Amino acid sequence: MVTRMSERMFGFETEYGITGMRGNESMDRGLLVDRLMQVARKHLPYLPDARTSGMFLTNGSRLYIDQGCHPELCTPECTNPWDAVRYIKAGERIMDGIVSRMSSETGAEIFCFLCNVDYIRQVTWGCHESFLNCCDFLELPRQIIPHLVSRTIYTGAGGFNPFSAGIQFTLSPRSAHIDQVISSGSTNSRPLFHTKDESLSGSGYHRLHIICGESLCSEWAEWLKVGATALVVAMIEAGLKPGSGFELKAPLAALRVIAADTRCQSRVRLEDGSGANALQIQHHYLSLAESHLGDPFMPLWAEQVCARWKQTLDLLGESPERARKMLDWPMKQALYAHYAGSRGMEWETLGRWNHVVGRLKTALDRTRRRCPLRPDSILGPNSPILEEVAQLTPYVRESGLRWDELEMFLQLRRELLEIDTRFGQLGEKGVFHALDAAGFLEHHMDGVDNIEHAVANPPAAGRAKVRGEFVRRAAGIGNRYHCDWSAAFDMVNKLCLDLSNPFATEERWVPMREVARASADTIETVPPNPTPFQRDLFTP
Repeated sequence: MVTRMSERMFGFETEYGITGMRGNESMDRGLLVDRLMQVARKHLPYLPDARTSGMFLTNGSRLYIDQGCHPELCTPECTNPWDAVRYIKAGERIMDGIVSRMSSETGAEIFCFLCNVDYIRQVTWGCHESFLNCCDFLELPRQIIPHLVSRTIYTGAGGFNPFSAGIQFTLSPRSAHIDQVISSGSTNSRPLFHTKDESLSGSGYHRLHIICGESLCSEWAEWLKVGATALVVAMIEAGLKPGSGFELKAPLAALRVIAADTRCQSRVRLEDGSGANALQIQHHYLSLAESHLGDPFMPLWAEQVCARWKQTLDLLGESPERARKMLDWPMKQALYAHYAGSRGMEWETLGRWNHVVGRLKTALDRTRRRCPLRPDSILGPNSPILEEVAQLTPYVRESGLRWDELEMFLQLRRELLEIDTRFGQLGEKGVFHALDAAGFLEHHMDGVDNIEHAVANPPAAGRAKVRGEFVRRAAGIGNRYHCDWSAAFDMVNKLCLDLSNPFATEERWVPMREVARASADTIETVPPNPTPFQRDLFTP
């Protein structure tokens, strides 16, 4: 059971940050996410998730609480980039609706974010991508890693290095949390290439699960991220080896270099000893895709993706500033540089202050005293690092800085980190929403429309349509029905709606045990404390 080569399918898992304030006190995160699921069950038609305490919705998506105590909403399976962005945006509206109800019902202020990193707790969320494929799985890492690293120039969410004591802008704040090239980890040892291969489908299919990406606000960036990566997967599946000749000598080091370069010009080392910048690597993948546009394995929308891909690379090549209305990280850089200037600190001076603050922080860490990085603590007569301050003073003077500006720099850092968190805040109070509503941005993609319809209805193709329509019919009928990605279960008649074919177009019911046994090794593992339903379904 294998799809026609030109058919592509993908889905996205958006991890949200959530926090709540009751008066001046923060709400317990565990209680907050429990309340979120209670409100969702109360106000949304759904079927219970067969394997977790989550839920499947009428648009074919899945909502649940992931490890790390944060809500996650997975889109239905989509077959084109427009639907992919449409259902990501529909998910944001669903989450915003739930959080708004929580606020009105509890009287507390609840906030939900697409923020990728928590600068205080130094944890990360992201946007995972799943691409259905029939590739040789052993061949995938070598062919796709150069793409995943170099695509950062248009898929980066922008923000700040969460591990820097200064104000170090980066194309991709999540990249600082990626510490493995290849790994099965997802909450620790996060890799560029994730080896998880639960197809969530019948035999013959694989699922490429990409966890190094970020949640984006720009429709343009999100559309290009899915479109370009889908074409790269298609080329690998067709045996073209698109990464050949551009294999990276040190992929993690290359990722750091590319994420730190707002000019998109820094060269990274390749395995053959030569070098290339991210634009050159991306142009290589693009050129190969363009040369195969007429091949039968390419999806119908490949030409449109290549055209937008080329347009984006050309803009970044001329000047990344030209993409400041279209892509997330150039938007943020322009906004934050303007804000810094309004606070009396030029963007160009931040690198010099970063050097100073970095040395101060390193010196403080070497002492045994707990001392905050504050001017009154480190510049006064009782400072534990007076020697380091004395050594730095000539550099401060020669760089045109003044010690009495240190507090202004540290205050600016606090403000920028808060603005970056609020940039992706859902709802009208979010910074991105305000910029978009004011007409400052040009990120919308023609064809990404009818989002309100997508909130309650599934895509028009594939098993997501079958699943969503069944959820709509069966929602609210007690505990009779449960749902999973590859099946839905009728516990009264012991029947299974078989969705193991991702491109299924109509309902197919079979005895429950038949599908449970066949899919046991292709879908997520049974929870350690199964419910009575789960015990009945998965116990031999």
